[in-house]
Amino acid sequence: MDWKKAISILTASFIALNIFLAINLYRQGKSADEFSLTPGQQEEIKKFLKEKGVDLSVESLKEGRPQSLLEVSFEKIDEEEVLKNFFGEKEIPEVIEVQDSRKYTLENQQLIVADNGFITYFNNNEEVIWPNLTREQAEKEAEDFIKEQAKITKGAVLDKVTYDKESGGYLCEYVRYYDGFFIDNSYITVLVTPSGIKTYYQCWLKPLGYVGKKRGVISPLIAIMRVINEEETMTFPIAIVEVKQGYYSKIYDANRWQMPPVWKIELGNGQVYYVNAYTGEMEQ
Repeated sequence: MDWKKAISILTASFIALNIFLAINLYRQGKSADEFSLTPGQQEEIKKFLKEKGVDLSVESLKEGRPQSLLEVSFEKIDEEEVLKNFFGEKEIPEVIEVQDSRKYTLENQQLIVADNGFITYFNNNEEVIWPNLTREQAEKEAEDFIKEQAKITKGAVLDKVTYDKESGGYLCEYVRYYDGFFIDNSYITVLVTPSGIKTYYQCWLKPLGYVGKKRGVISPLIAIMRVINEEETMTFPIAIVEVKQGYYSKIYDANRWQMPPVWKIELGNGQVYYVNAYTGEMEQ
C-alpha cells in the first residue's frame, strides 16, 4: 500500500470535513470561535495545498474582521452637471435616446449616461499630446480626470494598472472602498494614451451603511480550499497572488440591495473568485 498517498487522502478528507462543519455552524448562526482553525489545522491546510501544487504567493494570510451586510444603491447623478463637466458649459452636444440611456456626441467625443447613473465616455481624437507617456503620468492623468470631469473625490482607490500594447497607453482600474473594505463591483476604468483619455467607464454604487450585527467570517484558508475543490477545470500548479476581504454581489435592478462579505481570491493567471465569507459558497 502507498502509505504516503493514503495519508494525503485522509488529510484531505479531514480538511474537507472541517470545512463542511465550519460552514454549517455559520448557517446555524454559531459563533466563529466555535470552529476557528487552530494553528495546527492551518499548517495542515497549507501543507496540503503545497503538496497539491498551490503556491501561496501572498505575503500573509490574516484572519478576517467580523462584518455586517452592506446595503448599497445606484449613485444618483445630475445629468446636466455631468454634461457640463465632460463637454464644458458652452458646448451643446447632439443627443440620441437609446434604451435606458442617452447618447451625447460632440465632435470626436461621445458620452453615454444610463438611467442607473453609469457613465461611458469615448474620445476618438488621434492627435498625440503626451508623446512620452509613462505609467506614472498615466496614473496622474487618470486621477485628475476622475476628480475634474467625474467629480469623484473620495472612495476611489487605484487597484490595477495594465499596459495596453495596441494604444501604447495604460488602463487604470479603480475600486470603491468603504470603511476599509472594497466594493468590487463598484469601479471606474480609465484608458490613458499618448492621444489623451480615450475611454472612461463608471459603474459607481453608493454604500448606504451596514445592516444587522457583525458576524465572524470564515478563514481565508477555508475560502481557498473551497475554490480549488469547486473549480473542476483548474490545472495545477497554480499561484494564489491575492486574498482580500470585502464586498461583492451581482448588480440588481432594484432601488437598494444588500451585499454579503466575501473573500476575493486572485490566481496568477488573472482569474478571480469570490467566496461568501459567511457561508463559504461561491459567489457568481
